[in-house]
Amino acid sequence: MSGSLPAARGAAPGALPDPGASLDPHAGRRGPESRPAPEDRARAALRAGRIAALTAAGLALGKLVAGQLGHSMAVTASAVDSLTDLFASSANALAIQLAHAAPDRSHPFGHAKIETLATAGQGLLIGGSGVYLLVEGVRRLLSPEPLRLAAVTLGAMAASALITATLVAYLGRVAARTGSSAIQADAVHYRTDIAANLAIFVGVALTYATGLTRVDGILSIAVAIYVLASAGSLLRLGVRDLIDTSAPEERVGAIEAALDAMRGRGEILGHHALRTRLAGRTLFVDVHIELPGDLPLARAHATSDRARDAILAVEPDAEVLVHIDPGRDEAA
Repeated sequence: MSGSLPAARGAAPGALPDPGASLDPHAGRRGPESRPAPEDRARAALRAGRIAALTAAGLALGKLVAGQLGHSMAVTASAVDSLTDLFASSANALAIQLAHAAPDRSHPFGHAKIETLATAGQGLLIGGSGVYLLVEGVRRLLSPEPLRLAAVTLGAMAASALITATLVAYLGRVAARTGSSAIQADAVHYRTDIAANLAIFVGVALTYATGLTRVDGILSIAVAIYVLASAGSLLRLGVRDLIDTSAPEERVGAIEAALDAMRGRGEILGHHALRTRLAGRTLFVDVHIELPGDLPLARAHATSDRARDAILAVEPDAEVLVHIDPGRDEAA
């Protein structure tokens, strides 16, 4: 006897599951009792994406004005970085909305990878801005210009660091509650901006204090390298999910432990061919459970239901497919 049973999910089609809350959005789970309803998580992720975009727009405008008034290439470079943040956060908000669309004939497994694609796209966009900042930094290093209006440039960078820190804290909380990889990518990116803003603040202060105009160019190059490193991290994260990478070992281990517990209670003879893959915010689980060959179909079906529920107990938002096989020690 063999067969399969897709998970009968309780969430509405296209709702937002939770792929995790750490730097890696697929590692570390919170229990289902701590999660808001799927539709609330979707709204929270969308709201966070829009807030991030609006914040980036304000920061870009403020730093661009301060950089031009103060003749600081480092501050202007940071404004360009904030401008890319604006486009990236706007794209993320759109991707989150599209990713929550219900499965259709052309996309029967849903649209979760749109969010992953946005994460990889954000990495490419940030990488492009990093190359631009690197070129401009080298140019300013070779042809330095005196800075002016210390209060404007220093004030702008201090305010930017404070606003960005507040935004990162907010995005981190939303990512933990919603499991949105796009929001997590935003949080990771803006976290790098805090250090970059503080470095520019210190560098500009040193330039005014010492008169060494090349410090500005050196800082621009340092910010560019930092931005490129951030872009590489996000690109790796996005590409990993686009090629259907398996879930982390601890998550696979938790699923195996749940099935082993069923075997220990005598509910199943065993399990094999456990496969997982990550698709954006969704974890897909495929497993074969072994049952006595003479077990009535209705009881076998009920057992596969319990196996599915055991997996959902540790991965509440997973898409689970359970196959029913006769025990390996029995004749085929």
